[in-house]
Amino acid sequence: MTEKPKYQKKFASFGAIHLNNTSLTRSTHFWTKIVGMKLRVSNDLYAEFGTTKKTLVVVHQSAKTRFLKGYSGLYHFAIHVPTQIAFANMLQRLLVYNYPYSPIDHTMSKSIYLEDPDGITIELTLETPERFLRVVSDRSIAIEDSFGNIKSASEYLDVKSILKDVTDTAANLPIDENAYLGHLHLYANNLENSHLFYKDIGFNTFNYLHQFMYADLGAGGDYKHRIALNCWHGINKPLAPNSSAGMRHFHIKFNSEERLKNALNKLSSYEEKGDKYLCKDATGNVLLLSKEKV
Repeated sequence: MTEKPKYQKKFASFGAIHLNNTSLTRSTHFWTKIVGMKLRVSNDLYAEFGTTKKTLVVVHQSAKTRFLKGYSGLYHFAIHVPTQIAFANMLQRLLVYNYPYSPIDHTMSKSIYLEDPDGITIELTLETPERFLRVVSDRSIAIEDSFGNIKSASEYLDVKSILKDVTDTAANLPIDENAYLGHLHLYANNLENSHLFYKDIGFNTFNYLHQFMYADLGAGGDYKHRIALNCWHGINKPLAPNSSAGMRHFHIKFNSEERLKNALNKLSSYEEKGDKYLCKDATGNVLLLSKEKV
């Protein structure tokens, strides 16, 4: 079982995630109309979506096929919002547009799962670490909440209670200005090697449950689930072909030059890209590392 760890100040965050998709037209409709993001940049090759302040998702029209299941790589990524009302507004938008979704209560978060037009899974998340006490992993992955109740790690989310103070006009509101890319969940080809990679570059182990082929790591702060890994699709599975829809790369931003240097020192190789550094994790996922700009 995993006890609730001591508090540590948050030391890393995520920049924009880049995706390969088959159609900018369909992706633009999804991210603007269904999710409520602002179209920040658009041309014939790619489009950037986010808030008025920052880009969260970049879509490249480079894929020939939809997202393919059964491969290593992206499982899902999550856009987090800071308040219950912002979360409720996103949910109301999905209802008004009659877009399919799955509401899940993870105790440490409230989550809405949906797929983009190419079948890439996106999670819309409200962090609720105050409801969480610890992970219980004797027979399965379960959660003990702050009241001592043992629950499934994935329970049905009470949608009615979330929407009780929301009006129909909420569906017209854009995504919260303080929305951010909050975590990524990856299919690893080897759990041990993938976990070690992210631990080596500075992330803190939250859970390492080899018997369930699952691990996750945090980056300080109250919410410890920033990088999650699993082998539920099988061990030693390759990455999907580049011609399929999926993740192109993601971006980790450290809050200090020291943490960035420590991460780079752990890498066997990387390529300098201006003030960023391009590398691959143990599975082959491409990521950028940089220092967060103040």
